[in-house]
Parts: sequence; C-alpha cells; structure tokens
Amino acid sequence: MKRSRPSPGSRSKPRATRAKYDCLDVLTGDEARIVLNELLSSHPDLIPDARRAANALLATVSFADVAADVLGALLALNLDDLDAGPRPGGYVEPSEAAWNVIEKVVTPYFHDLERRVKLRHEDEACEICKGIVLGLYCAEHRGFELLEYAEDSPPELAGHAVETWRRRRRDWTFPRNFVEKYTPNWAWLVR
Repeated sequence: MKRSRPSPGSRSKPRATRAKYDCLDVLTGDEARIVLNELLSSHPDLIPDARRAANALLATVSFADVAADVLGALLALNLDDLDAGPRPGGYVEPSEAAWNVIEKVVTPYFHDLERRVKLRHEDEACEICKGIVLGLYCAEHRGFELLEYAEDSPPELAGHAVETWRRRRRDWTFPRNFVEKYTPNWAWLVR
C-alpha cells in the first residue's frame, strides 16, 4: 500500500514543547518551609547562610509600599463586606461590624510589624509602622465606604501601630519629620 504525502499546506505544525517545571517552583508556603527545615536539619552548616538570606529578605520593605497596600485594602472594602444585623448571639451594630472588617484588613500588617519588633529589626519595624500609619491616614482623608460606620478607626489603629512599634523602646518617639510631612493632622502621634 502506497502512502500519500501530505500537501505542503496541510503539514502538521510541530508540537509546542511543554514547559519544564521544577518541583521547587510550585511548592506552597507550607511545603517550602518543610523542605527548608529538612535541608537545614541535614545540613546545619547552611543555617548561617539561611539567616543571612532571611534577614536580607526582611530588610526589603518600604513604608510607601506598605501604605499603598493598606490604602488599597481599605479602599477595596464596600458595604457588601459589612456583616451587620441579627445573629444567633444578638444584633451586630453596623459600627461594630465595620470595625471588625477594617481590623481584619489591617491585621496582617500588624502581624508583620510585631514580628519585626520581636526580631529587633528596628529600621524595618519603623518602615512597617510608618506604612500602616500613612495608609490609614490616606484612607481617612480619601474616604472609603465603611469609614462612615467607623470614623475613629484609622486614627485609633494608627495609634495602636505606634504603640506596638514602641513596645521595646518606650523612650523613642515616632519620627516627627515623617508626621509633619505625611500625616500633619495626626501630630498627636509624636507626643
């Protein structure tokens, strides 16, 4: 039996090669932590290098980036996020529900601030704190949907951020030049 040759226009195109994936590229955060722990357990001589890499990673923070993230998270809130009304345990007031949602949004930034304070990463902790304060300040002045239900939340949360930052250094004051330049209506932060 004779095979017919495909006509030039009907030739099949070469198959696209599949991208090669490395298993390390697709690990989840928990999986990566397990791999790192295993690696460091079996090679303790790598621990100083791992610490240097971790400290370098933690040092890459800017208050402007944190502020933009905080502001974006608050501006993304809308009335659909407000979980007010009757509940099995009673009635949840709109102001309480708004506070809960706003706190939930900024909690990851407070956790980041707290871990840097615990590590005594002074400069990075200050950057995170300034970012939280500036993000809250901008959100208050720009306005966001849930602000009308929790008007005092931005300054109160900003005060909490400063107190967290000062936890290990009671004699320090929040940077006056930062407040004067970026949050002038919150001069009370440096008192």
